[in-house]
Amino acid sequence: MRKHDFSVKPRILIADETRDLADVYGYLFTAAGYRVSRAYDGLTAAALAKVTKPDIAILNQFLPGVTGLGILEELRAAGAATKVIITSAMDDFAPLAERALAQGARFCVRQPCPAERLLRMVSSLLERPRGVHR
Repeated sequence: MRKHDFSVKPRILIADETRDLADVYGYLFTAAGYRVSRAYDGLTAAALAKVTKPDIAILNQFLPGVTGLGILEELRAAGAATKVIITSAMDDFAPLAERALAQGARFCVRQPCPAERLLRMVSSLLERPRGVHR
């Protein structure tokens, strides 16, 4: 497996319909040295993913317009190498996690997820295989 070149700041796309949450994650990742793009709906997130070609996308499943899994599907169809984390606060989390991982997400995370934990997951994604984090 190829290791990431840390001399180039990784690009992170954060998409969540809860603006405050997306903004907090955005500030955290920016402070940690990542280049961050934010979206508050699925259509904007999908467009940003095509333009910015993020290394990692953190996508809420229930984005308005296009779901997180819908964006993941678009990324895979386009051959993008973006590593995807799907997030959700839904009660019936296990079926979503199973589906997300089957479609190529690296992690599926139950919200709320502490920002520091998400930061550790993103850092590890550059070298680690996929899994479920609850």
